[in-house]
Amino acid sequence: MQSTKRLKIGEINVENPVFLAPLAGFTDSAFRTVVREIGAGIVYTEMVSSMGLFYGDKKTGELLKFREEEHPIGAQIFGSEPDKLAFAAKIAEERGFDLVDINMGCPTPKIVKSGAGAALLKNLPLIGRIINAVRKAVNIPVTIKIRKGFSKNDNVAKEVGKIAESEGADAIAIHGITAEEFFDRSREDWDSIRELKETVKIPVIGNGGILVEEDVKRMFDETSADYVMVGRAALGKPWFPKSAFLFISEGDKLTLSLKEKLYIIVRHINLEIKDKGEERGVREMRKVVAHYIKGMKGAARFRNMLNGINKKEDMIALVKEVFSQYEEV
Repeated sequence: MQSTKRLKIGEINVENPVFLAPLAGFTDSAFRTVVREIGAGIVYTEMVSSMGLFYGDKKTGELLKFREEEHPIGAQIFGSEPDKLAFAAKIAEERGFDLVDINMGCPTPKIVKSGAGAALLKNLPLIGRIINAVRKAVNIPVTIKIRKGFSKNDNVAKEVGKIAESEGADAIAIHGITAEEFFDRSREDWDSIRELKETVKIPVIGNGGILVEEDVKRMFDETSADYVMVGRAALGKPWFPKSAFLFISEGDKLTLSLKEKLYIIVRHINLEIKDKGEERGVREMRKVVAHYIKGMKGAARFRNMLNGINKKEDMIALVKEVFSQYEEV
């Protein structure tokens, strides 16, 4: 099993082969900081529009803010024009990111209609031109994130892998599902990940269908991927990448006390508000805290209460109330 090898992406040393995937609306600096402090291998920004950066959009630029504690961190950019993506990659490098990742797998209709994200899987020559342009623009590692294809019966992963490798990409992440299948876990095709790994020499990052630590081990075992990237499994469980690494390397999962979990949640809330101010920070943390308390006693009632909270102190008090129902064993 390759999961415990100490590998590199470019010159980046990776201590944990389990990464945090980019998740729109969730993987902001506060969340990434918490995940990295606990021990994820690499974290990524939410998708950042290359056009937005090119035209100097303020909100787009804010997505590239990060803390020193987040290293190693990748900036994930999206777009369909090679020169604009190269421009965005250069900005990411200048701001201190460790790598730049090009999104070629987002199935969201708005992104696809613009010709970006998964739409690129229908235009393989353009994929080559994009990687070539970005590779020439920066000295940091360049990676791409794809799906296995666009339409339900497509599988262009091996072709894209060969193009990426020939144009100088340093690694390729693959979600083993097509864009049309969106996030249908029953359609996950890990064979496509294994086949890509057998095709290219650059590192392959497996993605998709991960719910528990056992899934991470199974993906390493069944695909021989060099790394695994997890997304939704880490919502409400920022310790998941660390726990998964412990499981694949030692056979044990990370055990946290209620006090430790409460500390993590409160820290996350404080970081979010420090970054975005109380009004916006509390508003955005509502959905995040809902993930933290999922499955706990009275979770549905507490989620409803969250929607009416506008103050940091009230949010922290509610979380403490949820945890007060339990006694440490």
